[in-house]
Amino acid sequence: MELVQHRYDYSALGRSVDHPWLFPGKAGGQPISSRQLMRKLTAMGVRARPSCNTTLMELSAELPAVVLSRLLGLHISAAEKWAKESASTRAAYAAELSRRKATGGSYR
Repeated sequence: MELVQHRYDYSALGRSVDHPWLFPGKAGGQPISSRQLMRKLTAMGVRARPSCNTTLMELSAELPAVVLSRLLGLHISAAEKWAKESASTRAAYAAELSRRKATGGSYR
């Protein structure tokens, strides 16, 4: 909560403390771009790309490419690439859902 109270809005136009963004961008009322956030993290010594890639690899192993694409806003070809990299198949996903249903497990 302290971060939200002390955030800094870089925009000259539309400067406001009334926006919901923890990391406001240069355009008034808009969040910082992912590219700019990555640059700032890198400058501070935080390597976010490996964590992002690991997360995408884990998600793509559990979800079909179409679900990953819609969930994260990835282009379907990018989601399919991640699914291929993780050796994931739709059949494995369907089998897991069937197994959960048969054992009374959750779909989450």
